[in-house]
Amino acid sequence: MEVLRDAGLEEAVKPYASSAHHMMHSSWLHSLAGEEYGRLWAWGNNPARLGEYAMASPCEMSDLPQSKLEPVLVEQATRLGAEYRFYTEFLSQTTLADGRVETTLRDRKTDRTYKVRSDYLIGADGARSSVLDSLGITVDGKQLNTAFNVHIKADLTKYIAHRPGSLNWILNPEAPDWSAVGNFRMVTPWTEFVVSMHPSNKDGKPFEPNDEDILKRLYQMIGDDSVPIEILSSFRWTINDQVARSWQKGNVICIGDAVHRHPPINGLGSNTCISDAMNVAWKLAYVIKGVADSSILSSITAERKPVGDGIVRRANEGMEDQRTWWSFIGLTKDERAAAVSLMEQPTPDGRKQRQNFRASLEKLDDELNALGIQMNQIYAGSPLVHAEADDEPPSNDHIDLVKQLAVSTYPGYHLPHVWLAENGQSQKISSLDVCGNDRYTLLTGIGGDAWVDAAKSLQQDRPGVVVNVISIGWHQDFMDAYGDWEKVRGVEEEGCVLVRPDHFVAWRCRTKAQDPTARLRNVFEKILPSPGIKS
Repeated sequence: MEVLRDAGLEEAVKPYASSAHHMMHSSWLHSLAGEEYGRLWAWGNNPARLGEYAMASPCEMSDLPQSKLEPVLVEQATRLGAEYRFYTEFLSQTTLADGRVETTLRDRKTDRTYKVRSDYLIGADGARSSVLDSLGITVDGKQLNTAFNVHIKADLTKYIAHRPGSLNWILNPEAPDWSAVGNFRMVTPWTEFVVSMHPSNKDGKPFEPNDEDILKRLYQMIGDDSVPIEILSSFRWTINDQVARSWQKGNVICIGDAVHRHPPINGLGSNTCISDAMNVAWKLAYVIKGVADSSILSSITAERKPVGDGIVRRANEGMEDQRTWWSFIGLTKDERAAAVSLMEQPTPDGRKQRQNFRASLEKLDDELNALGIQMNQIYAGSPLVHAEADDEPPSNDHIDLVKQLAVSTYPGYHLPHVWLAENGQSQKISSLDVCGNDRYTLLTGIGGDAWVDAAKSLQQDRPGVVVNVISIGWHQDFMDAYGDWEKVRGVEEEGCVLVRPDHFVAWRCRTKAQDPTARLRNVFEKILPSPGIKS
């Protein structure tokens, strides 16, 4: 949402998103109308964690399925001149002698084949990426198994509204042809869902249930045969544990599920894909506009592959945590009956079972309140950030990087969110909002006037490079409304923090520099080489 906010789209997509309230829980049930085995606070709604989420970002947690987000993006981008060709298939690509890319496409309606020549090609074509395949880039990991989803409309308000949640797990062993485990994933509260319902066989044979089979299983999972159900579609997909070794070859760059493929655990898919796009977009813009050398694009793998590796690992670890918890409740009728019976017993064995049951359930909090894995994208090893030799990186040994936010202005870290205000009569504004918007921003304070002149000089030397200087402090451009900037800025008042267009810290100077103009120019030569000059 921070990326969409920077693009001016947050308000456009909000009406289509479900609020944090609708995401309040994840529940595990025999059926929606049946016994509940457990529930957890989810997505920042835990009362003990609310403050952490509020301090992390100016944006609120929300649930915005791709089917609702994508039409808004198409409409907005079309207004800016983008052209969309739906029902079009990528066939191949080749690099021409001048480095440009020639892509062969097929119109699937007319079967017409044609070629497009472009400076760059972005392969954002999902987990079965033909673009990545065409590059011959190795994908490490494996496909785990297949899943079967059904998109339905059904009014399930009376079974979910009292414990609102975007994920309702069903552990129902009543149909031997189906896995006991399924899931109602909210699309629209509480009338539209994507239901995950897996075949019981794992032999790889085709699984083609008809609508009657699907409806029968849906009614078992709901526990109420009287609910009208409209099946909109059904489809198979693959659960993966895979990461590409590289995201780029020549002028072809792959992002999103094309390069990191994982289960939907932790809800990291769209989040990471949108951040991938932001990372590529500002760099391509600078190259195409002639502001920076094309060598900056080599940073895409360096910056985003560690993020992709991390989310694939976390999502698959979360999947294993789920399986561990399922084992305590049993996934066959006999196992379920034995587990439930033991849980009822006022005996040492019953007590131990209940303790293990609860402990394994609470381990799933790593999936549902994982602020760290959602936000801790760190580019400290990137060639597009520069740390001074005397600048020590922060120690994160004291925090859980999956569940807690790492807050720092050390180069490579995401700029911390704090609230600022122009004056006592102004609305508060996030530190993120005074940065971004396709430009670099230099944050300084009282005594940092020389950085203004340094930025002006740099912009004269580097046409197209915009460095907006913002001073924070007493009687400066913005007041430090709650004193939080002083706590997190990591530099003296006369020092500075240089922020990239994507809100990541590119460099910081802890104190006042002897020659700010030369210092800033030297830094930009390292982090944003001029066209034709390789870093």
